Order: sequence, then C-alpha cells, then structure tokens
Amino acid sequence: MKGDAFTVGSIILLIALVGVFVFYPIISMFAGSFQDFDGSFNPDGFIRNIQDPAIWSLDCVIGGARCGVAWRTLFLAVMTASASTLLGLAFALVATRTGFPAKKGLRLLTVLPIITPPFVIGLALTMMLGRSGLVTGWIEALTGIELGRWLYGLTGIWIAQVLSFTPISFLVLIGVVEGVSPSMEEASQTLRAGRWRTFRKVSLPLMAPGLANAFLIGFIESMADFGNPLVLGGSHGVLSTEIFFAVVGAQTDPSRAAVLAIILLTFTLSAFMLQRVWLAGRNFATVTGKGDSGKHAALPGPLVALLYAIVVPWIIFTLAVYGMIIFGGFVTTWGLDHTLTLEHYARGFSVEWREGALAWTGVAWDSFWTTMEIALIAAPLTAAVGLLTAYLIVRQNFFGRNAFEFALMMSFAIPGTVIGISYIMAFNLPPIEMTGTALILIACFVFRNMPVGVRGGVAAMSQLDKSLDEASITLGAGSPRTIRRVILPLLRPAIMAALVYSFVRAITSISAVIFLVSAKYNMATAYIVGLVENGEYGIAIAYSSVLILVMITVIGGFQLLVGERRLRRENAVSRPAAKKRAQSSLEAKA
Repeated sequence: MKGDAFTVGSIILLIALVGVFVFYPIISMFAGSFQDFDGSFNPDGFIRNIQDPAIWSLDCVIGGARCGVAWRTLFLAVMTASASTLLGLAFALVATRTGFPAKKGLRLLTVLPIITPPFVIGLALTMMLGRSGLVTGWIEALTGIELGRWLYGLTGIWIAQVLSFTPISFLVLIGVVEGVSPSMEEASQTLRAGRWRTFRKVSLPLMAPGLANAFLIGFIESMADFGNPLVLGGSHGVLSTEIFFAVVGAQTDPSRAAVLAIILLTFTLSAFMLQRVWLAGRNFATVTGKGDSGKHAALPGPLVALLYAIVVPWIIFTLAVYGMIIFGGFVTTWGLDHTLTLEHYARGFSVEWREGALAWTGVAWDSFWTTMEIALIAAPLTAAVGLLTAYLIVRQNFFGRNAFEFALMMSFAIPGTVIGISYIMAFNLPPIEMTGTALILIACFVFRNMPVGVRGGVAAMSQLDKSLDEASITLGAGSPRTIRRVILPLLRPAIMAALVYSFVRAITSISAVIFLVSAKYNMATAYIVGLVENGEYGIAIAYSSVLILVMITVIGGFQLLVGERRLRRENAVSRPAAKKRAQSSLEAKA
C-alpha cells in the first residue's frame, strides 16, 4: 500500500465488518447442520438431506416428472437473469440513445417495480392472470379456451421476477451505456463501419462489464427471491421457500435448511466465478483524463425498431399491473366487491387534531415511521461501504483480494430467510447481542444490500482509466481527496444506484425482516404480511401504494442530491450558459 494509511485502514475495517456480519452468522447457522436439537454433534441429518432425491432428481428430463428443487431453481435463475439483463439493456439504450419522447417517464416506470413489495406484484398478477383473473376471464370469454392455473408455478414466478428485477439491470446498465466513449464510435465510422457493425463490434463489447454484472445480480436476486415464489409458486417450490418451510414448517429441520443454503450458495458463487473468468484480462476503460467531446453514434434503424417493440409492450404491461394495485386500494373487497371507498387509506393513515397537536391515529403510522428511519440510516451507509469496497477491489492490489470479493457476495447470495435465521442464532447471545434492536435491522440491510453497490461501482470504475488516480496523486492529493474530488464525481450513476437500491430494499425486504422485527421496531413489510394473513387486502394494498409514493419522492431527492455525471464538454456547460456565451461573442464581433 506504499504507506497509505487510509487504504490500509479501510481494508482492515472492511475485513473486520465482513467477518462479524457475514461469516460469523453463516458459520453459526451452518454449525447447526451437524447438530442435534440438544446441540450435540450428529452428521446424520446433513448426510440424509444432501442425498435427498427431491433436491437432485432429474426425472423431469427422463420421464417427465417434476425436477428436483435445485435444478428447478437454477433453471429459473438463468431464465430470469437473461430476460432482465436484455430488458434492462433495451431500456437503457432507449433512455440514452434514441429520441423516445417520454424518457423521464420511462426512467420512473422502470424503477416502479423495484419499489413495490414483491408479494403485491404477485397479488396483482393473480388478479390479472390467475384462474379467476380479469384478463384470464376476457381471454376465456373470447376464445372459449380454459386457461386453468397456468400462472402458478415457474411461469408465474418468472414473470414476476423479470418484472421486479429488470429495474436493477437498468440502474446498473444506464451508467455503463452513457460511459461508452463517442470518439471510439466515431473512429469506427471513420473506418467505414456501418451503424450496426459499430454497435456490435465497438459499443456492445465496451458494455460487457455492465452486462456481466447485471446478469450476475439478476441471477443472485432470482436465487434469493422469497416473496414471488411464496405467492405464485404453488407446488413448485424453490430453494428459498424450501429453506423457509424447513425452519418454520410443521417439521422443523435446521439441518435441511443449512444444506439447501449450501447448495444455493454453491450455485451463486459458481456464477460469480464464471463471470470473473469471462472478464479476466480484458480492458474496458473509456473515460480517461483526455477531452472526449462529441455525440454517440446513432443506433441502426432496425435495432431502434426492435427496442421499441420490446419496451413499449413491457411499459403497457407494467402500467396494467400498477393499475390493478392502485385499483385494489380504492375498492371495498378486491376481487369481490368493487365499490369505491377511501376506508382503507383512512384506517391506515388517519390524522387527527388533538389538544393543539397532530395525532397520528392510523394503524400503519408506527411501522411507517420506524421503516423510514431505519431505511434512511441504512441507505447512505450501504452506498458508502459498497463504493469504498469497489474502489479497493478495482484500484488496489492486496493479499486476499479475490477471497475478500467472494466473501462480499455471500451476504447477497444467501436468501434473506437464511440471513434472518443466521442473525438470530449469532446475535441472540453475548458477545454480540442485538436481537430486537434497530441495530440488527440496519446491519442486516447494509451487508445484505452492499454487493449491489459493489457490483455497480466495479462496473462503472472499470471504465475509469487509472491515469486519473495517478494524476491526482502526482499533484499531491492523498487517497481520500482523490476519491472525493476525482473518483466520486465520475461514479454518480453508481452512487445513485446504490442509494436507490439500498433504500428501496430496506423498505420492501421481507424474507430477512420477518425474523428480525420486534414489537418496538416493526417494519412496513412485516406489518403488511400480517394484514394479508388476516385477509385485510385493502389496507395492505393502500399501505403499499403509500410506500410507493414515498419512495418515489425520496428517490427524486437522492437524484437532486447526487446530481448527474459530467463526462464530456457538452454536459459540463448548461444550455443557458452556452447561449449567453455565444450571444456575447457575437456582440463582441459586431
């Protein structure tokens, strides 16, 4: 580290934090796979579960029977990651490289699914496409074909996951698409390459880090998803739901939960290794210290048409899903009695004036304020830790760097259900006792969501030439000043992605939260699940709608706070300033 105290201290601090909040809980939980209920060593449960045919069966290929849960989950994750990455790239290209007339609305619409509790999207899809759904009824009336329960299973989970995870790919890819150097595209066209060849041979390969990271995040998110499979899975369970039922089901089996978690972790880390092999030895730096003005090359006409053909129907489908969500909050009983009412909002968020002060009398206010407080604390911490980690991984060479990067992915790769259980097992007793406090929720959110900031930062920083850092250090700036004045301004898309994702996930997360909440610190999603279990769907939908509006407002505030990245001269000078300067020049000549 050449005596750089900041770098050495950052590495030591991050290793310590990852050890305490990632490795220690996981080891505590995995130790239970070799123990009896009385705590004695007994490997029988581990051996029995790892050999279970229900996990590894391939009869689906041979005899048409249902696949084992491991292969079923792997297939679903690959399909979800592929679709969400392609859709995210399509949205990013449309938002940055075409003349789409409603780009601001498009950006907002692509973010909407990520700020919605997953079980709400599942409920909306059920009301649209389920056995008695609105669209299903129309299709059956028009065609006379009975669609049955086609939505419940891997198909329904896949639709819900692609709808939920495409915005994550968009947030990762939009900064990468913007970062492709126009001069390199101009050089390609100068050498007589057409638009399609320029895009295929120059632009697309330079987006490889973003595509690889978007696929990896989509793959891991699908593996760890809990809400969508719980609502739409039916009898087709996946690893995350199987782990949940192994912990809280009628026959509690911690050993089976640990075995399934090990299998899931093996899949996700294997994907991570394949990604690293694919990107190894390749340089994607396009933003250097040299001037780089100009405009991006126009996309081929057929490609623009294809992008519109993909994006526009998806926009219509997303609007229909959210129309169902909004509609559900204003009717008496969703699916039965569609009489319009404001009763659900009044009951959840009523406010009264008592004794000269406002009284928050609605039943949802306590969990709402707790959720906002914890999310606003966790979001900047997650972004700061994630981007600092990305800087150390990309820019520094230290012993154990690859192992450190693998360790970071573990908290993201393990489903939230396992994270919740492992935190309870690890932090319920001394030396670190946090169960029932706000601190355990903040720690869970920071180290569960940090890998998104890491992957987004790594993808964006791969495009920044190291000469920028070296020039700053040569001029006498230390590492903290270089990060603050050189690196961070060029990482604004990654900062925005980390803030948005961590804030939203702190509000919408359910799988880990449901084990960690307490009477004093009850989160919104856990409260909504309780409403759903009691059949109070109207209040649950109304609460979710309020959360969506609040998250949109806070995300807009993050955008104003972070600002936009200035890569080229055309972005650095505002239009009014440029107009005024041109006018002054003409007056001087006159």
